[in-house]
Amino acid sequence: RNINIKCDLIMKSSNAIAYQDGLDILVCKIIIWEPSDKQVIDISDPDENKCLVLRECQSIEIEESYKKLIGTASVRFPRGTVIKRTVTANGIEEDGVTSIYTERLNDGAIIEKRPGYSVAQPKDFKVGQRIRIYLGYYRDKGKIFANEKARQQEMEKEALGHAPNFDGYIVKCGVSTPIEIKCESVASNLKRKTCPNILINNATISDLLKAGGKYDLLKGTGLELHPDTLKEEINIGKIQLSDDLTIADVLTEWGKYGLYCFLCYDNDKPYIKVGMPFSKNKNMLIENDSEPSMGTLIQFNYHVANDNLTLMNVDPAYLAVSAEGFRMEGKKQIKYSITIRLNPEWTGSSDTEHKKFQLLNETKLSTKAMKLGAVTKSKSRDRVDLSKYTVIPYISRKIGVTESELVQEAEEYFENYNRNGVDGTLVIFGDLNIKAAAKVELLDFREPEKNGWYRVEEVNTKFGVSGFRQTLKLPYCIAKPEKE
Repeated sequence: RNINIKCDLIMKSSNAIAYQDGLDILVCKIIIWEPSDKQVIDISDPDENKCLVLRECQSIEIEESYKKLIGTASVRFPRGTVIKRTVTANGIEEDGVTSIYTERLNDGAIIEKRPGYSVAQPKDFKVGQRIRIYLGYYRDKGKIFANEKARQQEMEKEALGHAPNFDGYIVKCGVSTPIEIKCESVASNLKRKTCPNILINNATISDLLKAGGKYDLLKGTGLELHPDTLKEEINIGKIQLSDDLTIADVLTEWGKYGLYCFLCYDNDKPYIKVGMPFSKNKNMLIENDSEPSMGTLIQFNYHVANDNLTLMNVDPAYLAVSAEGFRMEGKKQIKYSITIRLNPEWTGSSDTEHKKFQLLNETKLSTKAMKLGAVTKSKSRDRVDLSKYTVIPYISRKIGVTESELVQEAEEYFENYNRNGVDGTLVIFGDLNIKAAAKVELLDFREPEKNGWYRVEEVNTKFGVSGFRQTLKLPYCIAKPEKE
């Protein structure tokens, strides 16, 4: 279910931009190389004379979400794809620019080749190799170039002069036609390290993940905890680790409780960041550090290829919040849940006779909990049917939250829930290079109700013979524009 969080921040919508017509050419560059040290993540691109370079493909698909620790990519290309291969058994080919010869393939086709270039074969790719993918558009202005190399350099400078669309490792190699390689982001390093056998009664994120910290679980993965996360002492309560679990298993598990661990880049360096889609604390917000302060503008009459968004308006009388938390029963953490909705008898802010919210469907208390002083707060023991309600989930981040505190948090969450928002996905052209967790501004002149700033939850990027598209999932509204 998509959740839109109302924010007190009110900003003015951006002015429309007039874009010029022109011919855009798809450009891609795929770099593959052997990492020198698997415990260090290379930030800069390697020398092209020491790696494989592909500039053509059949299709590329990239999936990333801040709810998924490890992003994925799939690259497909025919066996006849030309690879720039300047590193050979005899060293670097020096005449690869000037010498040209022909070669007959198994199917009888004749292709032109240069020394240092070859056609792609499955044996060229190995599990564990680093891969970096750049995608973009080149606006053809009719410029005449001295030679093909000058044209290629100009195209790549304009179209690919941005952060990589994907950075990771090859994890699978197909041998059929077309050749397909499966990849995972650099966060896949966290799958290669197991946890120590420890039991912690009062664990914090810094204790577990900080470089040089008490447990330093990220050591040897090439990743560090983001500075913003280091500023916060995030308590996750009691935790037990074993060598049956990898670091990736542990960080993924936290997402079930509304605390997401995701990969982000700051000055091209990858970090692990921990945050929530909404938070009063800026350091705990899910966001990308490199994004513009006002977000990336998506103008419907230019950037949008397919609008699958639906406007929503939820009646507060048929809205409920299902809240979960962990209370302490002695030394144990016990999961506890309650549900609140508006009291049908409440008539408004001037009503002092009735409470605004009703508490229902409360978790039954154990005998031990009642001995420790816990009291059931719901008046009815019968479960209320909420099949006709829009039920939004909420998970308390506080370990040891009391029933009263959980009810208060649920009521605040209900009050801040934005009942007017959008649902669905938005397909845009790929020239904006949107990343998961990015802030975007929607500007739609036909349906201005969509206008506002949103947090991108998930991005699916597709590039190939069918074009360049990004499908965005936009469940979180950050702010709405001020009324003129």
